[in-house]
Amino acid sequence: MILSHRMVIIEDADSLRAQERENIIMNYEKGHRAGLPEDMGPEPVGIYNNIDRFGIVHETELPPATAREAKQMRREITQKSKWMEMLRQWETYKNSKKLIDRVYKGIPMNFRGQVWSVLLNIQEVKWKNPRTYKVMKEKGKRSSKHIHQIDVDVSRTLRTHIFFRDRYGAKQRELFYILLAYWEYNPEVGYCRDLSHIAALFLLYLPEEDAFWALVQLLASERHSLQGFHSPNGGTVQGLQDHQEHVVPTSQPKTMWRLDKEGLFTQSSSLGWLLQMLNDGISLGLILRLWDVYLLEGEQVLMPMTSIAFKVQRKRLTKTSRCGLWARFRNQFFHTWELDDDSVLKHLRASMKKLTRKQGDLPPPGGLQCHV
Repeated sequence: MILSHRMVIIEDADSLRAQERENIIMNYEKGHRAGLPEDMGPEPVGIYNNIDRFGIVHETELPPATAREAKQMRREITQKSKWMEMLRQWETYKNSKKLIDRVYKGIPMNFRGQVWSVLLNIQEVKWKNPRTYKVMKEKGKRSSKHIHQIDVDVSRTLRTHIFFRDRYGAKQRELFYILLAYWEYNPEVGYCRDLSHIAALFLLYLPEEDAFWALVQLLASERHSLQGFHSPNGGTVQGLQDHQEHVVPTSQPKTMWRLDKEGLFTQSSSLGWLLQMLNDGISLGLILRLWDVYLLEGEQVLMPMTSIAFKVQRKRLTKTSRCGLWARFRNQFFHTWELDDDSVLKHLRASMKKLTRKQGDLPPPGGLQCHV
């Protein structure tokens, strides 16, 4: 009798989960019609009046472009022919100093998707796996145990962007399918919440299937070792911590001594939060430029990003009381990026060169797993 009662409870729970799965899938298949009014992002004030050039919808009408913004747009126009030539002769330029210089100066927005595609070799892997994405997507719809969490994370991702503003809109649907498909494609990694932010960035400039393969290539790449940032087992995060404990004190000794004295250095060394902070606290324009550099340089650039924050904020950090030290660093990390974008990238380039001269190369990445 007791066993029978337990069986009924299990069957009811399975039935509820199956119904929830069907409801979630149905909402995405219906599209934005399934969204409630309160699910929408900021209302556009007028035609493009409160949407910036990166697609972010602001609450009020935007002021005219600043002189710096106008200069950046003019530079993108003048760089257009150079990027066309580089993409046409990619085999010649792909390992060149000229490519590095131009990425740090900024990839024109209408070329960003093409550059990401060749940096991650998307077209080749897509050509070798012609039906894989479609199959993984359909399997994910039927079997992903993380479907509820994926749905919740999609609803919170880049909601101020015009592409992701509408609940169950076209880009939210693509993002949802990509995350389901990736879970099915690589069950060793599984599903990690940060993947929603990363896939959404790819979807700003790549079509759905290309964005899926971009995610695949990124997590498979030893140069980027991204999946290590989602692993509680150490791996890449531990390697970065070892690197930081060896290199950063050399360039920022007073700040590092202060953090170490207060027992907070280990906490600040764990860089798993870095990509999340980039997605949550910095303007999209700068996120994209940092992301361009990361795709080009790989994980070695993450340490200089943090080093810049230490360098700019070291005076404030060394004067902060123990109880507020870590909070101050996290908060001031964002203020570091209030410099104009070009200045940040110049600092980053200089920091990369400095750390390389100090033989600050990262330890080799290890095999890692990802868990929710």
